[in-house]
Amino acid sequence: MKKNIWMKRGKRAFAAAMGMTMICTMVGCGNNKTKTEADVPTVTIWSSGGQEVREALQEIADAYNSNEEYSKVAKVEIQFVVSGTSEQSLPDRLSAAYKAGEKDTDFDLIAIDDSAIANIEAQTSEDFFEDIDVSKIPNYDNLIFKENIVGENFIPYRGTSVYLAYNSETVKNPPKTAEELYQWIEEHPGRFTYNDPTTGNSGFSFVANTIYNQLPEEAATSSDEKWKTEHTKEWDDGFALLEELHPYLYQTAGKVQYPMKNAGSLELLANKEVDMTPAFVNMVLSQKAMGTLPEEIKLTQLEEPFLGGLAGFMIPSIGKDKEAALSVIDFYLSYEAQAIDWNTMFASPVVDSSKLEDLEHEDWLKETNMESLRYFSIGMLQKDIAARWMEEIGSLAQ
Repeated sequence: MKKNIWMKRGKRAFAAAMGMTMICTMVGCGNNKTKTEADVPTVTIWSSGGQEVREALQEIADAYNSNEEYSKVAKVEIQFVVSGTSEQSLPDRLSAAYKAGEKDTDFDLIAIDDSAIANIEAQTSEDFFEDIDVSKIPNYDNLIFKENIVGENFIPYRGTSVYLAYNSETVKNPPKTAEELYQWIEEHPGRFTYNDPTTGNSGFSFVANTIYNQLPEEAATSSDEKWKTEHTKEWDDGFALLEELHPYLYQTAGKVQYPMKNAGSLELLANKEVDMTPAFVNMVLSQKAMGTLPEEIKLTQLEEPFLGGLAGFMIPSIGKDKEAALSVIDFYLSYEAQAIDWNTMFASPVVDSSKLEDLEHEDWLKETNMESLRYFSIGMLQKDIAARWMEEIGSLAQ
């Protein structure tokens, strides 16, 4: 399912002028109403995930804070919960604050993957995140994902997608379809892996594809329980296929092993213990740039693309300075910030990439643009898939 998502947007000069208009309105350019440094509110962005996400958010926050005009509106700070630590998770922190009746907290902005929103709303309320007035975000005009499926309380700031990463020295003709991939796996025992889907979404994408390739297109963007209760055959067939493929996957000590986390499967690919695995584009490119993945590792997409999604900003009802938060969102949608995001973690831009300047490995961006993005958001059904995988497939590796 391919979608042509790259569209030409407004003139860059016009967008910049509109941004200056908004900023001047807020800080009072050219008059005595300019805020002193002590008056400038702090907007705290909360997020979680891998270290590369943290570094990218911080790089852009630093650029915001050093910008002569934006820094008159707010100061940005980053609070980050690293995945896989013993720290209380971000959803749990938000839930605890909400249930305690806290107001005016420092949960000003939440930078979140769209697939994680349902979990937070399940622990708080459906109206926990407020609608965002995009008329106060001039750089919203730059956005090419205006019609995201989350709604008016979510503003995307980067994209993400899973591709098939493979060793081009040993795989001369990579699979082009899901069926070709399944056939390749059976013909090359032990040379393919996907990570435990409960520990990382690159592995989850492989599991989800086996189910959702058999369902109607609209199922991939719906959290309606009917896609499970009324389509049990498709789910059963998907898990039967996963069970059939199980013996042909990567093994150690004579047993199939599902690596932990997205990084686990990439490590096996880097060490050439496997020849192919689903992987997030930005992780592959970042590791290639650092030299931890060899040059011969390439990326390709199937005709039935692996899941993709958006990371975006949301404003909790318990945040303290919602107006200042809008200026922060505005900056993250600027061409300057989008270029920083690419250069820091190879995050897929959510604006017209032809307008970005001073990009590193610009050729990589052209090879991995999101024209084949398979937007995937199924709410709490994701947990149902993960739980069933643990019971029926993960148990086979015990």
